[in-house]
Amino acid sequence: MLKNIKNVSGKIGVTGGTGVLGSILCRKLKKNYTVVKFNHDIQNVLKVKEWVKKNNFDAIFHLASIASVKLCNENPLKACSTNIIGTKNLLESISGLKKKPWLFYASTSHVYKEKKKPLSETDDISPKTLYGYTKWMGEKLTANYCPDNNIPYCAGRIFSFYSNSQSKDYLFPSIKKKLKESVNKNSIFVINAYCVIDIQKAEDVVNIIYKLFKKKAEGIVNIGSGKGIEIKSFVKKFSKKKIMIKTNTRKKTFSIADIKKLKSIMKK
Repeated sequence: MLKNIKNVSGKIGVTGGTGVLGSILCRKLKKNYTVVKFNHDIQNVLKVKEWVKKNNFDAIFHLASIASVKLCNENPLKACSTNIIGTKNLLESISGLKKKPWLFYASTSHVYKEKKKPLSETDDISPKTLYGYTKWMGEKLTANYCPDNNIPYCAGRIFSFYSNSQSKDYLFPSIKKKLKESVNKNSIFVINAYCVIDIQKAEDVVNIIYKLFKKKAEGIVNIGSGKGIEIKSFVKKFSKKKIMIKTNTRKKTFSIADIKKLKSIMKK
């Protein structure tokens, strides 16, 4: 386990600091660093430039985005503006600095083309959701801007995670709600229950992101557990009684992280 090194002089910037992962990350960083959240709209380039120029950051974690597939579909223009243009605003703001901070860009496993085996960083890209497409475009921008402007960066492709703080649009809160409502029932309905996902606690995702920061990792890195679980089995983990899972299809898809690169980085 890595030891925390006291470094109160280091200043860290976080966009999306009020989100599920951002909130946990800020609490963790504050134990050793001065943390400055970006509290404005990431679409406002003047506010982004002011924030970056004022603070002389040692590192920036870019987590600000519309991360819900449902919300992206409901407002595609806002999703593209926030997730793509917002990222461009941040990159342009950093590129003009003399001192370049290490940058973490929060991407997603939604960028990958589906396959049955664990997904590695070099696998085919084929986003099936607008959310995945916007994060892929953010990745492309980051990959173009950073080398040309000597910005060290790491793009973390985050697989599924769960937290009590997530909104109702996500798997875990919907499961909890259904289990609560099934007190007097012996079954619940779950969409795509046979699909296999790589899912871990939000705190575990943040621990990985933090370690990537301590290692000053660069390039694209999968952030997952490397293990798959059927959604129906995941549901049963949180049920206090035996319960039958009903679903819409027996079709099985897979989204599991190949974490060989992550493990290699952690060993350095």
